[in-house]
Amino acid sequence: MSTEAPETASAPLPEVRVSPAPRTGNPWLPTPHGVSLVTRIELRRRRPTAKGYVFYGILFAIVIAICLAAAIFTPPQLSSTNFEIVLVMVLGVGMLIAPSLSATSINGDSGEGVLAPLQMSHLTAGDLAVGKLLASWLVSVVALLALSPFLVYTFLSSGWRLGEVGLTVLAILLVVLTFTAVGLAWSSLAARAVASVALAHLTTGFFVIGTLISFGIATLLVTEEAPVRERYIDWSTLTPEQQSALDEAYMTGDFSALDPDDYTCTESEWAYNVAHTDRVAWILLVNPGVMIAETAPLVDPETWEQDGRAEPGVFATIHALVSDARLGPDQEIDDFVPWDECADLFSQAEAQEMTQEELEAMWAEDEAEWRERDQARANLDRAPWVGIGVQAVLLVGSLWIVIRRLRVPYKNLRSGTRVA
Repeated sequence: MSTEAPETASAPLPEVRVSPAPRTGNPWLPTPHGVSLVTRIELRRRRPTAKGYVFYGILFAIVIAICLAAAIFTPPQLSSTNFEIVLVMVLGVGMLIAPSLSATSINGDSGEGVLAPLQMSHLTAGDLAVGKLLASWLVSVVALLALSPFLVYTFLSSGWRLGEVGLTVLAILLVVLTFTAVGLAWSSLAARAVASVALAHLTTGFFVIGTLISFGIATLLVTEEAPVRERYIDWSTLTPEQQSALDEAYMTGDFSALDPDDYTCTESEWAYNVAHTDRVAWILLVNPGVMIAETAPLVDPETWEQDGRAEPGVFATIHALVSDARLGPDQEIDDFVPWDECADLFSQAEAQEMTQEELEAMWAEDEAEWRERDQARANLDRAPWVGIGVQAVLLVGSLWIVIRRLRVPYKNLRSGTRVA
């Protein structure tokens, strides 16, 4: 005989209101209120220590001294170089400080046990990521404001237009924002702050210096070689009288007194190289410094005074060098004419019958070709869009990594990782 316990009906639990209301919608999307709150928290928490104030004080003293020298030695005539030096200082301060701060933002909070309470609040992963990014990036804005008197003073004699300055300053702030996000991404990936700071600066160094090295290596891969055989007079076989007669002919341009039978010609072979840099010039455009220089105004080396500009400065020189690579070689392998000294000296059609006027016309033609190339380099259309595109991809990709690493609950944790 079995006895069964009587079934008891469970009473329904009373509804309890949660305050604030539970999240709805996408749990990672940043919100204006959350981003503002995290930014304010970060700015308060990231106040420098006494050692930090000393370091930043020394850094700003050096930068201000350079900017002050640039302002003092600004020439009375238009000159863009000093203004561009101040812009480079703004970029340098931002690239040095902001990524260093962001590279310790996440793993530093995790190590101190501060990150987990923020993650368990109603702040989204996007709030934390964007707020931390903006807090570190605002340091570069402060640097810009601190150096603004030097910017304004040197701008007045730079020959730049106000809109052009605004575009370049925005490009500088974009570069600093991007590498601040890169530092934040490394902070979310590396467990130790020292490692994330080192990786952040290595990434910056790769884009600033590594792209130049990569371009040099890539240029070797697109260099075309062709053997060239040239003929010239064997000076080692000449007597003193023959050497004297040849020197006299070179100075006067009259080769009619030379007897070709008195001179021995020899041949040499060497490799003629043509580098097709136009195929790999995009590597230079990825460089953040080149990208900023490409946002600067074009300066014509022939008409800059009539245009109301200053003489080509640092950014114009960078643009000309990059444009030279983008244009590629001015002579192909098939266009190269080997040098034949013997034919030049003893040919009736060229050397003996060439007058002084013809020589001057030939020199003028060579100079005109050089000036045409120089004009093409200086006035080639600006191309900052490749660099801006790369910066945008780096910025979005870094934020995606940070948000993915900040979302809770965690799926995987490294051994020894502190959560709270």
